[in-house]
Amino acid sequence: MKPLDSRLLKYAVSVRTFLAITVVNGSVTALAVIAQAVVLGDLLAGVFAGSKNSDQVAHSLFLLLLLFILRASSSWVSEWSANKTSAKAKQELRRSLTRKIYDLGPIWVGQNRSSDLVTTSLRGLDSLDVYFSRYLPQLVLAAIIPLTVGVTILTNDILSAVIIAFTVPLIPFFMALVGWFTQAQVDKQWQSLQRLSGHFLDLITGLPTLKAFNRSRGQSEGLQIVGEDYRTKTMSVLRISFLSSFVLELIATISVALVAVSIGLRLVNGTMHLREGLIILILVPEAYLPLRALGTQFHAMTEGLEAADRVFGILDQEVAAQAGIEIQGSIESIEFENVSVTYPGAANPALAEFSARFQAGSLSIITGISGSGKTTALAALLKFVIDYQGSIKVNANELRDLDTLTWRKSIAYLPQTPWLPQGTLRDALLMAAPASDDALFDICANVGLNIHDGEQFPRGLDTMVSSKTGLSSGQRRRIALARALLQQKPVLILDEPTAAVDSGTEELITRVITDLARRGTLVIAVTHRPSFIATADHVVTVRDMVST
Repeated sequence: MKPLDSRLLKYAVSVRTFLAITVVNGSVTALAVIAQAVVLGDLLAGVFAGSKNSDQVAHSLFLLLLLFILRASSSWVSEWSANKTSAKAKQELRRSLTRKIYDLGPIWVGQNRSSDLVTTSLRGLDSLDVYFSRYLPQLVLAAIIPLTVGVTILTNDILSAVIIAFTVPLIPFFMALVGWFTQAQVDKQWQSLQRLSGHFLDLITGLPTLKAFNRSRGQSEGLQIVGEDYRTKTMSVLRISFLSSFVLELIATISVALVAVSIGLRLVNGTMHLREGLIILILVPEAYLPLRALGTQFHAMTEGLEAADRVFGILDQEVAAQAGIEIQGSIESIEFENVSVTYPGAANPALAEFSARFQAGSLSIITGISGSGKTTALAALLKFVIDYQGSIKVNANELRDLDTLTWRKSIAYLPQTPWLPQGTLRDALLMAAPASDDALFDICANVGLNIHDGEQFPRGLDTMVSSKTGLSSGQRRRIALARALLQQKPVLILDEPTAAVDSGTEELITRVITDLARRGTLVIAVTHRPSFIATADHVVTVRDMVST
């Protein structure tokens, strides 16, 4: 990522105002630096020569105090606006990232490690605090102050200006060299962090299984190895940061010394006035200071830039066209015509030449061996997969031409791995649609959930549920199914609705789904269960093109 990426201005609108404030503050700071040098140089020269009385000295000291207050105020405004902008920009980026992940859909999410996404959106974006509060203001100062100070020195002494003109570019040059080398180390550190977070997440998720087979203690060694790798990569980045700061300090110190020696020799020879010499000596370090500080802050914000670059990589992903035509009237049919899907990087298609027609008022089932493309067909129907060959028509309309938001609002969907929020059972159900408690009790009973069972649901609808703890996979699936049924959409798509349930519950769920189809809903279900398949009006078997 560039030091100032245009994508940051695109996805975080608040940054534009912040940059304007920073430029104004940088200009004020530059003028205050020059004014301080002039006042201080004039004061010291006058005192040394004995040409200033006490009133003039007091007046100069008062001006210095005002200039000091001006610089401090400018710095405070910059810090305040940076903190406000940082919080706002991170909020905008996280909101855009969440919206984008939703648009990309579960297929894309399944192809990426959840730990990487969490690390990027949380720890990574939090690292942008340094970028906004330290680096960007310093970048503006590094662009304004050296140029302004250089022009001021040029008007007073050409030789000093020439020395500065030759030495100042050395700092960004060496900073760029160090930056190129540092980037590789930062990439390794970030990969190590993602590996650590992924390993830790897998360990926590699989802890019950590890405990069951008495393998939990053996995982500490693996976690220690991954943690040590991250520590080593982090220390490597810090070592480079300290060494690069030393190089920049050395260049700046030698450059200031060259100017000071030339001024000292000319003061001794009498070819330069003391006042001009003092002003230049005070200004010269100010010309190098912003660049040195920029080099220091560059290393502090590299992790944030790395995370932001990965966020922008996700935000730039192509999704299905959002705007389009809206379906008029009821949804009577959905037809697949020779639909094939091949995921990026895959040698074989995930779904090959799939053709089927589904009618409203009937229960249609898609079946086939695992890996034949059943879930991929549903993903294409939900517009989570856009690079497919063939045609999918809803009534007489091509799916690609439909408005994505409107189309998805007409669908109730039960995924293969349903998700529940951290909250009460009532919260999990009411995500679908507003409903009374009596309606929630009825819909839960229809899918085999006994909310009045004090052992499974001790607090009824106020029982705490989540995707990770407290419930079996069958219970989570039935809650998600109840949520889908509660929406009462014209299209109902179910991916393994009777998985992980007993035969009695399966019969109950099958009856509810069948009755719903008889009442006019277009129901498409993916299943392997023979008893469920036997109740279908229409069965489509997906061929496995890889094995055939």
